[in-house]
Amino acid sequence: MATPRVLVVEDDDAVRTMLQEVLQRDGFEVVAASNVRDALGHIVGRPFDVLLSDLHLPLAGDGFTLVSAMRHTHPDCVDRGSQRVPGSGGGDVRHSRQADEIFTKPIRIGALKD
Repeated sequence: MATPRVLVVEDDDAVRTMLQEVLQRDGFEVVAASNVRDALGHIVGRPFDVLLSDLHLPLAGDGFTLVSAMRHTHPDCVDRGSQRVPGSGGGDVRHSRQADEIFTKPIRIGALKD
């Protein structure tokens, strides 16, 4: 079985580093990006099994832009979005049909790895 490849897109350096380290420690191959432009470059450059993206990102685009690009480029990829607990920014999108699943921050690592 191949090592699952995960694209983590998170603008918070500490959160991005923590997710990358935890997932790598547990056997995932992780590529990390801090914005939509860099993430899109990774999406077109290689296949991924999982997209884990903050839904509210700086600069142009957002996490849903990445979900759309990933689904178009790698249709078998599983899309996971994350956002701050509703009320702390951006509204409640937990029931969005664009991503396969939405995690609220702080993310429970055990649930994420499952």
